[in-house]
Amino acid sequence: MIESIQNAVDFLSKGGIVMIFIGLCSLTAIVLFIERWIALRTASRQARRLESGLIDAISQGQFERASSLCDTHPCALATLAQSGIDHRDLTREALQEVLSDEGRRQEARLNRFIPAVGAISTISPLLGLLGTVTGMIAVFSRLADEYASGAVANPGMLAGGIWEALLTTAAGLCVAIPAFVLHRILTGQLDAILLQLESTATRIVDILTPAPKASYPVFAADAAPAPQKNT
Repeated sequence: MIESIQNAVDFLSKGGIVMIFIGLCSLTAIVLFIERWIALRTASRQARRLESGLIDAISQGQFERASSLCDTHPCALATLAQSGIDHRDLTREALQEVLSDEGRRQEARLNRFIPAVGAISTISPLLGLLGTVTGMIAVFSRLADEYASGAVANPGMLAGGIWEALLTTAAGLCVAIPAFVLHRILTGQLDAILLQLESTATRIVDILTPAPKASYPVFAADAAPAPQKNT
């Protein structure tokens, strides 16, 4: 086991110093994904537990009960709902603006670290390419020195230097592809939560400040007279 790990380390070390940065990118992507996945999953679970009871309490005007439910299930939805409850005396337009601002703040909080995972999926292959380019430069620099000294170039040395240089490109892609998949998973979770926040916020606004109903004439006499045709 220890020997296998040592062989793997020796193999990867042939890629040069760039392999260290690629390895750090891999470790960072894993840590950020686990942190965000747990946070988003917890927020989604808490929101599902909260939503039905919260809407029921607000519909019945039991705002203290609604606030208690928000305290019991701390999540983005609870913060958004509490903001609506605290500003329930505002007009419909003002309440919509308050909830919109709070929704943007919650989105920024939930979206934390997700762009970093996406950035790693972009940076990793570029680091791999950088390692390949610098490795190729080193190989051909040694080849030029051998020619300058009058020695015959060794094709094996050239081939060995090239595959070591290409190793960083392969490593960069091995990090970038899973990081891209992890980023899409987190983005999908975030979109589902934001959709739930938007839907619940709309329901809260409709309950606290019902939209004015359009008025229609009750009697035919109240309606505008129909235009008469010229004879």
